[in-house]
Amino acid sequence: MKQHVQHLVIGAGAAGSAAAHALARRGQDVLLLEQFQIGHGRGSSFGPSRIFRLAYEEPDYAGLAQAALTSWRALESESGERLYWRTGGLDLGPAGTPSLEAVHASLSALDAAPERLSRRELARRYPQWQVPPDWEAVYSPEAGIVSPQITLRVLTDLARQHGARVLEGVATLEIEPGQQPAVRTSAGVVTCDHLIVAAGAWLPRLVPGLQPSLSVTLAASSFYRPDDLAAFQPERFPVFITHDDEFQAYGFPAFGVPGVKIGVDVVRPVTSGDDRTFEVPPQVSEASDTFMRRYLPGASAVMERQTCLITRAPGGDFILALHPDCPQITLASPCSGHGFKFTPLLGELLAAHALGERHPWHLPRFALPPQAMRQTAEQQPLPGGL
Repeated sequence: MKQHVQHLVIGAGAAGSAAAHALARRGQDVLLLEQFQIGHGRGSSFGPSRIFRLAYEEPDYAGLAQAALTSWRALESESGERLYWRTGGLDLGPAGTPSLEAVHASLSALDAAPERLSRRELARRYPQWQVPPDWEAVYSPEAGIVSPQITLRVLTDLARQHGARVLEGVATLEIEPGQQPAVRTSAGVVTCDHLIVAAGAWLPRLVPGLQPSLSVTLAASSFYRPDDLAAFQPERFPVFITHDDEFQAYGFPAFGVPGVKIGVDVVRPVTSGDDRTFEVPPQVSEASDTFMRRYLPGASAVMERQTCLITRAPGGDFILALHPDCPQITLASPCSGHGFKFTPLLGELLAAHALGERHPWHLPRFALPPQAMRQTAEQQPLPGGL
């Protein structure tokens, strides 16, 4: 394979698939490369569920999420498939916790109708929860669930329908920046007018200048079988995030599997896309099990656990920026552990980048961190491993 395309996208996770769809829908010539298979479980974009929420402490991300909800509904309309399940959401923790107060203020500023729930009201509406006397909750009605395994299939199917080519099992070996960036792959060389590198956990190896700015860690989720499955269905048990010094956890009702899914934010092992293991760190298992026994005792029987990778930029922000030495390359790392909820909007942002357009939701915080790409001049061609 030796060919030239208008737009080449590396990585068919959330950002790459959304970018390919957004560009193809606008009549652009697009090639999307994925080193494994669509929806594979080695990276970050897979599995039955991710949280959709407006409940951010930062007004920028709260507003971005509100705009993303419009994009999700547009994608549902185009595909004819349901992609967003509204469950409502709970942010829980000790009353007066600064982050909990910030979430309430941010939701109020969006006119998102947040409700404060006292411990007594929480127990009345959601008796599944057993929390300390000093806890309260903020309920947000627009929170819900989006599904990676459904969304990636829909995005790549639609991209193909609009004329994009999607190649699976094709690894990127080397990138050479230039007026027409060249990418050497396991199937040959591809040149392009614009390159989007949305490689997730493989991005630091593929673009070494980003290594000072990106940290790849191993995270894990646990699934628990409820004593009463009906009590943990989406219509009776909202998605949740806790604001607590001991446990910062997030979780889901039974969706896609007959069990409650949670993740607990503990110290995560640093790894890479190539070197990661699939073993769940024992401290994650212990923290998850303790959390469930303490706060959700009606669903504490372990079903299974699974690992995933989180590629985090400084401050938990995203990177959506042009390569500083090659404006024909867009670098995309829009995850940091909370990016999936923005998927269709991210595609629009990346398409605008590739076409040289301004997008109203391209935030200044998406710029390259100051320490990024300091030695780019000595790194051409850039050795990669995707």
